[in-house]
Amino acid sequence: MSFLDVLTWAAAAYWAAAIALLIISVVATVLQPRIAEKRARRRDQPPVSIVLPVKLLDADFERTQESVFAQHYPRFDVTASAVDTDSPAARKMRELFARHPETPSRLLASTAHFAASPKVDNLYAPFMQAENDVILMKDANVLLEPDALAEHLRQLNDDVGLVCAIPYCAGLDNFAAHVEAAIINGPHARILFLASCLGQGHGIGKIMLFRRSDFLRAGGFDAISHTVGEDNALAKAMRRIGQRPVFSHRAVRQELGARRFLDVYQRQLRWFVIRRNDELLSFVAEPICQAFPALVAGALAAPLIGMAPVSGFAATFGFWFTLETLLSMAKGWQLSYAAPAVFVIREAMMLAVWVNAWMTDRVVWAKDKVHARVAAQPAPPAHEEG
Repeated sequence: MSFLDVLTWAAAAYWAAAIALLIISVVATVLQPRIAEKRARRRDQPPVSIVLPVKLLDADFERTQESVFAQHYPRFDVTASAVDTDSPAARKMRELFARHPETPSRLLASTAHFAASPKVDNLYAPFMQAENDVILMKDANVLLEPDALAEHLRQLNDDVGLVCAIPYCAGLDNFAAHVEAAIINGPHARILFLASCLGQGHGIGKIMLFRRSDFLRAGGFDAISHTVGEDNALAKAMRRIGQRPVFSHRAVRQELGARRFLDVYQRQLRWFVIRRNDELLSFVAEPICQAFPALVAGALAAPLIGMAPVSGFAATFGFWFTLETLLSMAKGWQLSYAAPAVFVIREAMMLAVWVNAWMTDRVVWAKDKVHARVAAQPAPPAHEEG
């Protein structure tokens, strides 16, 4: 057998594996809400402290942050934290607090400087000073439905230490936002929904619901301060004490608005570097979730069934793009008439980011350059935060 024959058969095997994973993950994305909801056994509703780390005042900030006050839940309080308590985002939080006096709320100044991630530093004060044991952390661009807190809490069973929700992107105001949504709603979401159907959970920091007592037992901030992937580190820490991380049966809406291509690239690079550092095997295998390698494999394998390479490439492109488009329609996710161009740019960007992620540990978080992993200092005593 010649080298060309070996290459052709290897390409065919890769193509079959990639297409099978695509089909299985699409089916899992449709079925996950029903499968995961069957595991939601909790019925009581303990008091919850909602934590909102704030930094930048984005376009949808007011709407997404105000969504926490609309929760149909009996007892909860809201704590925002910011490094600069006079920033536009912090001032907007004060306005929201004044608009909802019925909800206990406060703004804390974050002064901690011990972690690799500025976000972890910002979370130290509200986590340690939370009024309740159950804590829900929400990112600023996540919009909560009125029953979101009650629904996510149903997953926090006795053997569950962390509940996260799979994000989907909405509110797409320009082409770059559609590209980012195609990444997050596409390969990333499909694999997370598949993992959830298989009973697996991971740390996704758009929302994180947990008990502070479990968090402290798992090592507290010392367990998550070494990386900018604090969500994944928290999931691993929970596993070490026998508490499972799970995905909620309810996805969460992430508002994108208008994006810049550079920001999209930098965000994806940060997440890819985190996965390279924390989940190397899955990072190495990540291209099999992407369409471009499958397109190339389809072209190389096409002669085995009497097709021209360009026909194999085109058929794979058409099948992959059509299946993802039908999935977005079934889930009610926003699409664009420029979807074919979005698909092509997404694949080019994901491949470029994956290659770049092998070569750097410097990433951007909220416009600040940080090192993805550092020798973090021990977390300070709780009383040092005000």
